[in-house]
Amino acid sequence: MIYGELRELKFYKGISENLDKAIECIESGVYKNGVSGKNEIDGDNLFFNCQTVTTQPIEERFFEGHKKYIDIQIVIKGEEKIGYTSRSNVIRTSPWNRETDFEKYEGSVDHLFDLNEDTFIILFPEEPHMPLIHGENGPMEIKKAVFKVKIK
Repeated sequence: MIYGELRELKFYKGISENLDKAIECIESGVYKNGVSGKNEIDGDNLFFNCQTVTTQPIEERFFEGHKKYIDIQIVIKGEEKIGYTSRSNVIRTSPWNRETDFEKYEGSVDHLFDLNEDTFIILFPEEPHMPLIHGENGPMEIKKAVFKVKIK
């Protein structure tokens, strides 16, 4: 997991070719004008999902994880918190879905990270994370982009 300010994202180039492409796309700002749903950049190797969703209380959220893709999550409008914990602190509650690259977990949140228009979080495969937790201002509608970066 990597968390930081968007202006620092360039420091993480060189980890993988697909991640470099994602960083360049984010630096260009193209995701801010993405259409709702899937926005392809390089087929299934790299795309982002643009969504407008409402944040929720932590008690209503769950951990999720992936095996084939790195997530880069960025809030375009609004703010949210993302919960994070180590893999050993969760129990899988749904089998991994190969098509959607998604599995669900239960467990306790070890860390909360604030996401807004100036920050990002990169979540690697097998790292349980709990997005869409509301902040101090309560539930709010946010617009966000979730980049899906295929690992090779």
